[in-house]
Formats: sequence, C-alpha cells, structure tokens
Amino acid sequence: MEPPLIHVRRMHFDLEEVPRYWHSGSPFLTHYFTAMSLLFPPGEKFFIDSVRNFEGQISDPILREQVKDFSGQEAQHSHHHRVYDRKMTREGTPVQRYEGWIEWALQLARRWTPKKLQLAVTITLEHFTAVFANVLLSEPKFSEGMDPNVRLLWLWHAVEETEHKAVAYDVYQQVSGSYWLRALVMVRILLGFPFAIGFFHLLLLAGDRKLGNLRDVARGMRFVWGKGGFARSATPELLGFFRRDFHPWQNDNRELIGEWMAQYGDRSAG
Repeated sequence: MEPPLIHVRRMHFDLEEVPRYWHSGSPFLTHYFTAMSLLFPPGEKFFIDSVRNFEGQISDPILREQVKDFSGQEAQHSHHHRVYDRKMTREGTPVQRYEGWIEWALQLARRWTPKKLQLAVTITLEHFTAVFANVLLSEPKFSEGMDPNVRLLWLWHAVEETEHKAVAYDVYQQVSGSYWLRALVMVRILLGFPFAIGFFHLLLLAGDRKLGNLRDVARGMRFVWGKGGFARSATPELLGFFRRDFHPWQNDNRELIGEWMAQYGDRSAG
C-alpha cells in the first residue's frame, strides 16, 4: 500500500486574541492540551535528530525523500507550538520554563543512550502522536469546544502526524527491526508518556490555582478518562504496537486527511 504524500505546509495561526481558557472555557482542558504542547518543540527536534542519525543507511530513495519531508513537517510543528507556548508564558503560564526541563532531559538522552534506542523511543512516541491525531480528527467532540484558531493548529498538526506516521518506523525497520527493543520501549513509554503529561498538567493547574475548581476537574477527567473519553479512545490502537507484524498504516485513515483538506486546505500556502 502506497502511503499518502507528505506535504510541508506553511501555515499561519492568529493566536494573539485567543482567550486564556480556549477549550470550552475550561482551565482543566486548556492546560491538558498545553501540557502536550510544551512537549512538542523539544520532542520533535529529538525525533528529527534520531531519524537523521541513520540517513546514511537508508538505501530506498523514496524513504530518503520521506525523511526530508518528515523533518520539514516536524520543524513546522515545533515552530508553531513554540509560538503558542510563548503566548501562554506571556499570560502567566510558565510553559517555556517547563520546555527547558524537557530539552535538558533529551540532551542527556542524546549523550548517554545508543542511537538505535533513541530511534526506538521516537517510533513509540510517533505512534502515540499518530493515534491521538486519529482520535482528534475522527471524533469532532474532542475539538469542537476549542477556539477556532487553536483548533486549526491542533487539527493541522494531527493531519501531518497522520501523513508521516510510518516514516520513522520504516527507518527503524531498515536499520534495526528489533521487535523486543521496540516492545520494551513501548512498555516504558506507556507508563512514562501519560505520567509526563499528567505531571506538567498538574503543575499548570496548580500554578494557575485551578486545582480547587472541582466541577471543572471532574468534567475534564470525564473528557480524558471517562467512557468514550480522549485517552480511553486511543488505548486499543496504542496497544496494537505490540503485534509482531505491526505497521502504522494497518490503520489506513488517509480519508481524514482528505476531509481536513476539503475544509481547511486553502489556509495553507504550501
């Protein structure tokens, strides 16, 4: 099966007039997505580096071109989420400080862990982002309460994560392909990634003095973890990573890209 083309889109998002609590007027939901956003700029730079470490070993010219486009998309994601993070910092939410913590941790990982392990971490986290992207694109209820400008940012990001969801995995299969390495890393990521989001989410809520808003917290917990909630909807596909014959395009959801393009494609200059 041929994967979809990977488009490096040049987007513009007007975030200056976005309200402080831009998701359904909810501090819990706004800070939940902000906790994810602050992971992206340092995380996606790590993804780019971990894939490029093996550029010289990629013999397939199509995959080499996909790596180039993957890197272009991830660089755009980092840029726009950093712009969003700066806006939130100006409003009193210290997002950039927490970004710095993550950059420090990933710099240690670059220095002290083998490059194939770094690539295995990348493919597991790319699986997480692709699955969350699929949930966001296929279930409008999770984004319909967002401010329109922020919603465009998240849906654009989700579309591009879908387009390139197999690139890092295909590189991994070519240069390593170890099932046990990726399975063991996924066990760690299944514990670590939700913990990281939860940790920063808690810091953001506490810093904003919104932990005492019990009604908002209860509503937000149902949104994330309740029946049919955002995180619970992602769980079955996340666990599919443990199949020995797993490949990201076993879930062929390219129609979601076409639906987004039909609605928003004219907002892109590239």
